[in-house]
Parts: sequence; structure tokens; C-alpha cells
Amino acid sequence: MRDDLDQRILQTLQKNGKLTYEEVGRLLGRSPSTVRDRIEKMEADRTILGYSAIADQERLGIYSDSYLCADIDPGRMSSAVSALFSIENVSEILSVTGERRMMMRIRARSNRELVEIIDRRLKPLGFFNIKTIVVLDSLMHYPGL
Repeated sequence: MRDDLDQRILQTLQKNGKLTYEEVGRLLGRSPSTVRDRIEKMEADRTILGYSAIADQERLGIYSDSYLCADIDPGRMSSAVSALFSIENVSEILSVTGERRMMMRIRARSNRELVEIIDRRLKPLGFFNIKTIVVLDSLMHYPGL
């Protein structure tokens, strides 16, 4: 269980992971060494799993963002999930409740490429009963919050 200072450090880093120990300390009224020690402890115990950059997908040529809900036979799930890791367009894989067992986020250059990924990459893995939800606009995007 994390105390209040750890929670505040995490919230600060989730908003801006590039802040230095000094900057986090100044924002929270703590010394840089205290912040450093807390962050290192949270990294060591895997409370903090890593750091990432939020990229403008359109500047990278990605114009289609979607969530797919799909079903798969339980005996094929493990190998299918392993195969999903090698598909660069897959950015998130979730095991979910409900009518379909899996949910995944797919980013593609176009809706045409999205259809090709579904037909040529996902269906051969054993996914069926696929429901596609296309993202029209991302209103807020903060990983970890």
C-alpha cells in the first residue's frame, strides 16, 4: 500500500514523466533525495512499470484507431495472444467479461488497412464474432490515469 506522498509522486509523474527529482520535489514540497528514493523504490517493487511518450498518431500516419471485441476458443487463446504481440498495429490486449473474451486496440494507417489486419492477421489466429468500434475522436488521453 502506498502512502500519500507516493500517491502524489505517482500522480505528478503520470502527468509529466519527464520531470526531474528536483522539479517533483519543488511541486510537492519535498527534497529531491526523498523523491529520488521514493521513485527508485516504486520502480524496484514494480509499482512504476516504465515511462513512455504520448505521440500524435496522425503525425505518424495512423488515421484509424479502433477497439475490437472478439471471441476465441479457450484452447487457442494462449497461442493467439502470443501471436498478437508480434502484430505492430496491436497496442493493447485485454481479457474481458461479457459476450466476447478478448478486446484489443488496433491502430492502422486507414480503415482499409484495419480490415486487412482483421481478415489476414486476426481471423487466422482463431478470433471470431468480431465487433469493431472505431474511435472518432480522443477527448482525453493520459496513460495511467
